[in-house]
Amino acid sequence: MPTTKKTTSKKKTKKSAPKKASKTKKSNKAKERLEVTELEKELATEVRKLTKEVKSLRKLEFVKILKHPWKFLGMSFLKGLMVGFGSVLGASVLVALFLYILSQISFVPIIGDFVEEVLTQIEDTTGVERFEQ
Repeated sequence: MPTTKKTTSKKKTKKSAPKKASKTKKSNKAKERLEVTELEKELATEVRKLTKEVKSLRKLEFVKILKHPWKFLGMSFLKGLMVGFGSVLGASVLVALFLYILSQISFVPIIGDFVEEVLTQIEDTTGVERFEQ
C-alpha cells in the first residue's frame, strides 16, 4: 500500500503543476494583449503627428517651387551664381593671405631663398608687387 500512496501523491503534484502553468500562460497572454493595445495607441498617435507634419510641409515655399519647373530652374541658377562668386572671393582672400605670410618669412635662412624665388616668379607672371614693410 505505501507504494500506491506514493504514486498517487506524485500524480497529484504532477497535475497541480500544469494548472499553475496554464494560469501563468493566461496571465502572460493578458499582459501581451495589454502591451499590444498600448503599442497600437502609441503608433496611432505617432501616425497623427506624422500626418500633421506632412500637411505643414506641403505649405512650405520650397515644395511649391518644385511644382513649377521654371521657378526651380531660376532658383538653381541663382544658387549656382552665388556659390561660384563665393568660391572666387574666398580663393582670392586665401591666396592674398598666403602671399602675405610668404613675404613675412623671407628672412628665414633655409626657407627664405625658396620663398624669394616663388615671390619673384609670382611677380613676373602677374605683375603684382610684393608687400614690403
